[in-house]
Formats: sequence, C-alpha cells, structure tokens
Amino acid sequence: MNKISLAVAVLLLSLTGNASAANSLNTGVMGLNVSLSNTNTPADFMLNGRYLAAKDMALLAGFGLAMVDNAGKKHTDIGFTFGARKYMKTEDFAPFIGGKFQYMSTGTAAGDVTDLGFGVEAGAEYFVGKQFSVEGSVGFGYVSSETKTGVTTIKNTTLGTRSFSMGANFYF
Repeated sequence: MNKISLAVAVLLLSLTGNASAANSLNTGVMGLNVSLSNTNTPADFMLNGRYLAAKDMALLAGFGLAMVDNAGKKHTDIGFTFGARKYMKTEDFAPFIGGKFQYMSTGTAAGDVTDLGFGVEAGAEYFVGKQFSVEGSVGFGYVSSETKTGVTTIKNTTLGTRSFSMGANFYF
C-alpha cells in the first residue's frame, strides 16, 4: 500500500508541477522525505527531514517510533538517524553524496535487536516543481547488530551495500 501511495503522489506532483531552475535548494530551507527501500527493516517507519545549512549542503535527521503487537508479542521500535548530504549540482537534477549514522532498537520473532550503523550514500534528486522532488539512492556501509533472545546474545556485523531506495521530498 505504501508503494502505491508513493507512486500516486509522485505522479500527481509531476503532473501539477513544472520543473524549473528555481528549485528549493537554498540555504535555510527545510524538507521532509518519505522513502521506500529494499531493506524491509524497521528503518521503514522513519520520518526523515533535512535542513539546508548551505545551498549545496544538507543536514539530515530522522526519527521513528512504532508500537507493535506481533502475534501477542508486544514491543516498541525506535530509531534515530543523523547525517549530511553534499549536492554536486543544485539544478533541477541534483546528484549527491552523503553519510549517515543510524541507531535502531526493534523487537522481532527472533528477539530484541539493536543495530548501530554507519554508511555512505550516492544518488540524485530531480525537482518536478519548486517544492517537490523525487530521489533515488544506493547506500554502502557497516552495521553492528545484537540480537537478545532470553539469555542468549548473538552479535553480527555486516559490511556492504545496505540499501536501494526511492523517495519523495517536500520543501518548505
């Protein structure tokens, strides 16, 4: 359902907006992001925002909170993400690179999971209107994961491609 909603929103924005060189990549502008990715992890419940500290530099922050009842096992998922993004160009097609730090605490059928990750991303944003854009990115990074099941703790580390995502942005 989320993928359908995102696709409809992007289609409507592209039909109503017209791209122009006057996009919203200006110092002091704030934005909200809704993304879908291939990770299928608790990161999907995050609300992400950005603040343009300079015309070509954005500070990123995200927060997520979910109360979950999974077959009688109740848990609270919480996540934080912080990072920065550097735009190579600030025109209608704006390629970027960036880095992120992410913390997640979730409950799963396997137990309680805590993830701590660092990563880099590369992608591009395309403005379909002054305040609306669509973006795609790929992320590469390191994640340290700890799963607690009763008295047992399992630790895993992952290094590699972390995500492929598509998103829609609104600037104000």
